[in-house]
Amino acid sequence: MISVNNAARLIKRAILANIATDKENVAITPLISGKHGIGKSAIVKTVAKDLGGTCITIEGGTLKEGEVTGLPYQYENAQGEAQFKFLPYYAVERIQEQEKLLFEQAGKTIEENDVLSGTENRYAQNDLAPQEKIDLLLSGKVKPVIIFVDEINRTENTVYKELMNILLTKTVNGYQFPWWVFFVGAMNPSTQNSVYATNEMDPAQLDRFLKLKVTSNTSEWIRYGKKAGISPAILQFIKENPKCLSESAAELDDEERPTPSPRGWDMVDTILSSEPLLQPFFTAKENSENVVAKDMKELVAAKLGGTVATMYFASLVENVNAFTAEEVFADDEKLSTVAPAMKKMPVAKRVQTCDAVLGFLEENLDFLILDTKGFSKMKQQLSTLISVLDASTKLLFAQKIAAGKTAGGDDLIEVLFDVFEQDLLEMLDLSDATRKAIQGSK
Repeated sequence: MISVNNAARLIKRAILANIATDKENVAITPLISGKHGIGKSAIVKTVAKDLGGTCITIEGGTLKEGEVTGLPYQYENAQGEAQFKFLPYYAVERIQEQEKLLFEQAGKTIEENDVLSGTENRYAQNDLAPQEKIDLLLSGKVKPVIIFVDEINRTENTVYKELMNILLTKTVNGYQFPWWVFFVGAMNPSTQNSVYATNEMDPAQLDRFLKLKVTSNTSEWIRYGKKAGISPAILQFIKENPKCLSESAAELDDEERPTPSPRGWDMVDTILSSEPLLQPFFTAKENSENVVAKDMKELVAAKLGGTVATMYFASLVENVNAFTAEEVFADDEKLSTVAPAMKKMPVAKRVQTCDAVLGFLEENLDFLILDTKGFSKMKQQLSTLISVLDASTKLLFAQKIAAGKTAGGDDLIEVLFDVFEQDLLEMLDLSDATRKAIQGSK
């Protein structure tokens, strides 16, 4: 979980990464998840203030259909023909006016033969290079706008679809927002056990966001309270009774775990590669090696999960490479080359090796079992591999094998049970009767 103070800095890094890349199909949109009352809107306003910009808050829970996307309006054009257009949401209209002003200040003009994506987009300057965008923000010539959509998952279904489309496509009714408009969403925790009345996001939608789980921190809140002039008696009570700051019921927590995906890795690459370019937006302390390293790990973990993030960053500082499945099975039955090296490997590299072997088995086991001699050798190699693993990696590997399936849909464990049998018996807490029953069923 991320503290409120750290969340502001992480959101700032995430949204600025959008302008520090030439990638056209990667959009990083932070989605703040946290219990009511922890200050999600205050976090975004802090980011906007730090950047010298404006935060426009859209209260998702109070909107009606059409209020954001605009309402249809009929008018007559110069030829007297009836046409329709959408009256834009007030915030969109303000952004369009500012976009036109910036275009004119840059000394640009509209050419008759310009190919436009719509009349509202004729003043777009979205083709600027990353460094040009960064310089314009740093100089103050362009003041960014953060559109903050609060309680996105507590809206009516029709409004929810409209807001999701704006957040994910950065467009509304054909109008593409300029590069200096950033988007941040906020939601109350949404899980099967949640007490919040929320719309559920499917995995494909969530994969497009960078979900940051934010929680209250007692020390931070007390420091805030002193600045805000909250009663010393209240601050002292919270200091002595930290559990009284916020309800800790499980039904109020967000238990959803982030998982890796190709899109997620693309986002991570954008965030990591943008960091050197964005240092001018942060203080010397925020640019310190320790803070940057911590922030990058937090952001990667928020997108790909803690385990994957740990494995990735561990791989950057280790000189030893994990083995491929082909390297493992090309060795002899005793793994004379692989086994000694595995014993010296960091845990992260052992896990990577086991994952490579698992993937190979899932894809190829149906064919491998047709070669009786080769399959027998492979099982011996697997047995040797298991014997050199530490207890935690061995258990993790066994659990993944137990959950894995072959390309043909068969359970891996059914084919390879004799390889893992003894280890499973030793690792699992079984009664003597159960243990004897398993051993007697061979």
